[in-house]
Amino acid sequence: MTVASPIRTEYFELPADLTRLQTRAQQVAATFADRAAEVRRHLLDHAEIHPELWNAFRDNGWTRLALPGAEGSLLGLALVLEAFAAEGIVLWLPVLSTAVAHALAQTGPRELRDVWLPRIADGTAHLGMAATEPHSGHNLFGVRTEIRRAGDHFTITGVKQITSALDVVDRVLVFGRAGTGAGHTCVLLDPRTAGASITEIPMGFREGVRQFRLDLADVVVPADALVGAEGRGTAVMWPFTHIERTLTAALCAGTAAYSLTRAVDRARHRVIAADRPIGVHQAVAHPLAALHARLAATRLLVHRTAARIDAGADPQVIAGDSNAAKVLAADLAFDAADRALQVFGADAWDERAGWLDVFLDARLSRSGPVSNEFALNHLAQHVLGLPADTPH
Repeated sequence: MTVASPIRTEYFELPADLTRLQTRAQQVAATFADRAAEVRRHLLDHAEIHPELWNAFRDNGWTRLALPGAEGSLLGLALVLEAFAAEGIVLWLPVLSTAVAHALAQTGPRELRDVWLPRIADGTAHLGMAATEPHSGHNLFGVRTEIRRAGDHFTITGVKQITSALDVVDRVLVFGRAGTGAGHTCVLLDPRTAGASITEIPMGFREGVRQFRLDLADVVVPADALVGAEGRGTAVMWPFTHIERTLTAALCAGTAAYSLTRAVDRARHRVIAADRPIGVHQAVAHPLAALHARLAATRLLVHRTAARIDAGADPQVIAGDSNAAKVLAADLAFDAADRALQVFGADAWDERAGWLDVFLDARLSRSGPVSNEFALNHLAQHVLGLPADTPH
């Protein structure tokens, strides 16, 4: 009889360097916890991440984590963003910049990498994404925006919506149909350039950023703004979506932890009858315990997905994992925020408490940056092998 080798528990733990990084991130995030509303408001009022917080990111080397390869660590950045979200500080801009940085690193060209990756690494630039459109939503194959080559430049015509933080980002990655009629093309665009019109969409500053409609009327960009190969824009979006979904899941896990931690504290101390805290009642305690169990499992998947991306795992495996992590984390964040509102009762509806932003941000995560339905479509077709519902 062969005796199986014992499982080493450290296989399920973060390595020492990432444990130290996580601890440091938690310590720094805790110093900003009482100023979460100020941090959120500063970006909205001044079109920049709170300088003191962003300097802490730069001083600790966390902006360099956005880069793929030797300098960066997606798992490290996921741990940092999760730690801040667990203190009520959701940082959406680093998700976008990191996703675009990875797309640039994998698809080029070298000239754009040389310009923008160092600026992302030192925290002096932010990049955004313009992909979704009013009529097609997350169905990128249904976009109507055209990116046509004309000699030494491209001309862009179309409408993008919803596009985050155009008041903050230095450049935005635009995805559209190739002018040749075959495939798709991506270019890096200054949203303030001639022919581009930006209109804010009043969405209550979800995720702590402003949202915009971007109208592009024969916007001219130089040929060296091309990202990847002309007509092969989907190859650019492939790495972008993996990163965006994984880091979104990390933010959602942090938001779930924020809601759960505070709901548990409330249930432990809130007394409204018989001199006993409300947490003694199973109707309050069991839903919180169930959320704890889901958070533990979801966190493992998010961390493993980021680690697999760092290790250069099979893109098909990463695609499945990142979609699964996004679905589970988004649903968890929403359910945890909903339960926290229930535990806090009327106090949660006081706008000064900030719970309405937590709840609505968590709800949005189920609809974007990719809807849970689209993520589930990928899992059904490409992981489970179910047939696609294609028109006849």
